[in-house]
Amino acid sequence: MALLKSKEHYELMNDFERNFAEMRLNKEPKELWCKGIIYENGETNKLFLAYRLGYELGKSVERLEHN
Repeated sequence: MALLKSKEHYELMNDFERNFAEMRLNKEPKELWCKGIIYENGETNKLFLAYRLGYELGKSVERLEHN
């Protein structure tokens, strides 16, 4: 998983928010992020967690292909 509060995580969030600008994008306090609660809206949060999993899967596949 992208490290929470890292530059990579913030860039991923920015990409998500550009791709899903129609969603409610209000964020929870950063103290909740470690529990997987990033966005106030439950549906937005679930979508982001799936987006993040897809990103991590892509990174894993890329590493495997370059080894």
